[in-house]
Amino acid sequence: MLNASPLNAVPLNGLASASAEPEYIVRGQSFVWALRVLVGGVNLTAQLTGTVTVDREEGAAGIAGFDLYIAPGVAVVPPDWKGRAVTIDYISTSQGATTEARRYTGQISIANWNPISRVLTCECSDQLQQRVEGMTVEAINALVGGYWSADVFEEVEGRSHWDYARERLGTRPVSLDCSPLGDMRVTSWYAGAPAFVFGEGTVLYRTLDLQQSDLSRTTNRIEIEFSYRYSRLWQRNQTYSWIVPAGSFCNWREDSHELPTIEMVQEALTGSGQAIVSESYVTAPLSDPDPCGTGIAWVNQFDNLVIGTGITGGRRWVQTVTESYTLTFATPDGEDEARQVVQRQSASLQIESDEEWTEGEMVGTDTGYQDVIDDARRAAVFEVVANEARTELVSANRETLLSWQAPTSMALGIDLIHTLEVDCSGVRARGKCRRIVDSFDLGSGAAVTTLSIAIMRGGGTSDPLTIPPRLGSSPTDPGEGASIALPTQIGGRSTDPVYDEDKLGFAGNWSVADNNEGQEAFPRRFDLESPEIPEADRDEFAPTGAELYRVGIPNDLLEL
Repeated sequence: MLNASPLNAVPLNGLASASAEPEYIVRGQSFVWALRVLVGGVNLTAQLTGTVTVDREEGAAGIAGFDLYIAPGVAVVPPDWKGRAVTIDYISTSQGATTEARRYTGQISIANWNPISRVLTCECSDQLQQRVEGMTVEAINALVGGYWSADVFEEVEGRSHWDYARERLGTRPVSLDCSPLGDMRVTSWYAGAPAFVFGEGTVLYRTLDLQQSDLSRTTNRIEIEFSYRYSRLWQRNQTYSWIVPAGSFCNWREDSHELPTIEMVQEALTGSGQAIVSESYVTAPLSDPDPCGTGIAWVNQFDNLVIGTGITGGRRWVQTVTESYTLTFATPDGEDEARQVVQRQSASLQIESDEEWTEGEMVGTDTGYQDVIDDARRAAVFEVVANEARTELVSANRETLLSWQAPTSMALGIDLIHTLEVDCSGVRARGKCRRIVDSFDLGSGAAVTTLSIAIMRGGGTSDPLTIPPRLGSSPTDPGEGASIALPTQIGGRSTDPVYDEDKLGFAGNWSVADNNEGQEAFPRRFDLESPEIPEADRDEFAPTGAELYRVGIPNDLLEL
């Protein structure tokens, strides 16, 4: 037999089908047992003295310890023992049948020498942490699974791979440990159908023990303040138009006045804080013998005198948007205000924009906005914090431990991956195996195994961990404003109104005044203003929202 099962009965390092019937531990048997301890491939069983112990617990490195008597005259160099491979096998014989089961595979981590008693005390470890540390990130991902984001944790480069594995493990209700054969595996915390059942007479007398965590450690509600900060890039365009009051060049020529230049129009636009998006001009023609068909020649050597223009200016600015979510994860007790044990956390994600938005080219661009977001990073952060919270709640509600002892020969085949059930001495319980401790006393002949199961209690149902919709995804975009027609004021005649310095558009003077009685000459200028940006589009936008995710905890069997 191998690992308490007949050879070829189950796959090597594997399990029987989950639908298999549980194995009921049989009482009232007698056993003859022995150990086989190999160190560096050498059988040193005959040198064992005292007690051999093996301690394997989910999520931790398995450890073992034993003492070796070294005969006089044999040289001992304790440091040379460090790192030697160790296997411990348990051999049990009952009713003529012999069963062998591997109890431990590891290495000597330290060997302490007592020259008086000539005993070498060996402490062993299965090197779980060190083995994970030596794995690649890709191998850890494949082994552990889970969720991870560089926006929640530090970058992997230059950091401990064991810490990285623990970060991923923190997002799943599972444990990473080693089998008795030394194989690393990940196993669920949830109890399934019992693989082994201990009935009356299979538990050592008065060894049943129930341990519970304090209420303050039984977290049932986790509130996470999650902020998502990014930039909203705005562009607001405004079109302006201006034309000579006469409406055309030929009409203007009949009673002409000063004209603005293209440069004056452009400077007016850029001086208002805008950049040119588009522009078009109707200019006075260059010299022509008869431009209007009136027989009158036109002399002009300037090609930039504006008869009419349509020009569009644009402004760009960056608005900060901070979406704040209160994400609450609660068991049924966590929804009851009188019974809440609350833990508060925070997480944040800021998307940096590497685009020089306000300095970028604006020619031919449209009015509107665009958000510098990263939905994939947002989703990754949510997956991490949500699954971490759910895992913490499950962990906090499985701190009820039931332990008992049984002869090791009756506990062969039991591993940390199994669900165990006990129905003995008025106690009925079922839970996932959490710890296995073997004690082999070579002096008294006692081979006892202590089994501990974790029992979940809580009830309720679980909601899917669905990421909430974005809060700031649909602002009101006023679009491009209506075209602004710029006015004109011309001076130099007695009938002209007084110059208005606040009036936008073009100001100039008639080419021919009606008299010379000292009328005020208007300055020649072209002015326009950009519309004010609404505060709602300029100031930080900080929408808030809240989501509740219910976390159900199984009610494992526990009756005392």
